[in-house]
Amino acid sequence: MFEAAIFLLYVLVAVAAMAVTMLEGWANHDGLTLHRLAGLFACLVWPLTLLLFILHGCLARLLTRLSRTMA
Repeated sequence: MFEAAIFLLYVLVAVAAMAVTMLEGWANHDGLTLHRLAGLFACLVWPLTLLLFILHGCLARLLTRLSRTMA
């Protein structure tokens, strides 16, 4: 259940970012350029980088706690 909620949140954030990117192109009358397509792909990928930073912080905190208990 928790995994489904996380996945749904990820999809909602990605879709919202993609919608903003598409609306920006529509407002500027740009259409689907290569830069716009790269932006749409980036909308799918950027939440993964956020997840990596969060996991790195958790791992660093855990390793700090473990090193204090062993010293």
